[in-house]
Amino acid sequence: MYILKRENWWIWLLLLLFSGGTSTIVLGALLNVYDKNAWYTNWFTWVIGLILIIPFPTMITVLNIDIISKTAYKLDVKGKEYYLSPYIWLILVIIPILGWICFIALLLYLNIAILVKLYKGNGEKYII
Repeated sequence: MYILKRENWWIWLLLLLFSGGTSTIVLGALLNVYDKNAWYTNWFTWVIGLILIIPFPTMITVLNIDIISKTAYKLDVKGKEYYLSPYIWLILVIIPILGWICFIALLLYLNIAILVKLYKGNGEKYII
C-alpha cells in the first residue's frame, strides 16, 4: 500500500484528526497486526457485549488500545515495555485522577509517536 510511504504521513494526520482516532484500526490492518486467535475475533464475545450493552463500549476501547499498541510496536515506537503490558493500562485506569491523566497522556503519546514514525519512513518497509 502506497499510503504508508513517508510523504503520505499528512494523510494519516488528517485521518487521525477527523476520524475520531479510528484511523489506527485501518493502519493496523495495513501493518497486519491483527491476530486470528485473539479475543476480538470470537463472534460470541461481541454478541455477549451487545446483549449486555454496558461492556460493549469498553470492548471497543480495549480493541482500540490493543491495536494502537501493536501498531506502535510494529512502527518501532520507544517504550514497548510500558505500552505493551496490559497491567500498565489497568493500573492507569484503576488509579483515580493521576492515573486517568497518565492514561490520556499515554494514548496521546502513542498516536503522536505513530505519526512521527510514519513521517520518518518506518511504514515504508511494510509496503506490499
